[in-house]
Amino acid sequence: MNKPRLIVTNVLVFVVTGLIAFVGVPFWAFSYGFDTTEIITTVVLFFVTGMSITAGYHRLWAHKTYEAHPVVKVFLAIGGAMALQNSILHWSSDHRVHHRHVDVNDKDPYSAKKGFWFSHMGWMLREYQAESYGDYRNCKD
Repeated sequence: MNKPRLIVTNVLVFVVTGLIAFVGVPFWAFSYGFDTTEIITTVVLFFVTGMSITAGYHRLWAHKTYEAHPVVKVFLAIGGAMALQNSILHWSSDHRVHHRHVDVNDKDPYSAKKGFWFSHMGWMLREYQAESYGDYRNCKD
């Protein structure tokens, strides 16, 4: 079976950021150390990006669970973008397809039945569903 084509941009982003973190963080720690500002910034950004994906991309835009003030929407959009999990439109569209076809291997964009690696990372690295990539008809709202 031929594997789908790699999405080179995604592979490069994951490899380069991983290498920078793996090499750069220890280098910085040993060379300069971390001060309170850097530690607090890291913790705050960790929570901002995580909550922006959960409360914004997932609950606000993919499921339309609640309405939010425009300022809150901008904050969640920026925080979600900082998480590097694609655009709101793409994330919401994939998630709606996932709920429509949960664990149907050929239709679920990140089926858990294909394994832990695939459902968490692997699905982003190859064009498994190239024919539907960019089809956002399920997100007209």
